[in-house]
Amino acid sequence: MELSGYGPAIPLFLALAFQGWVTYRVARTRVFERPQKLNQAKLIWLLPVLGAVMVFSVLHQEERAEQNGPQLRL
Repeated sequence: MELSGYGPAIPLFLALAFQGWVTYRVARTRVFERPQKLNQAKLIWLLPVLGAVMVFSVLHQEERAEQNGPQLRL
């Protein structure tokens, strides 16, 4: 069996895997409260790929800010 038969399925699988992974990260984080987590999960799945990228970006920034602690910016 050739890989060309799976062509459209591979990007779809990768997108679903990424969305699932970001949803898992949102569910496990302590940065956001439950209502925020639910809204972010909706964004991930109602706006495929783009929603996951946006939520992942915000989540990454918030986790980094929490890890580094408060910083004074002048």
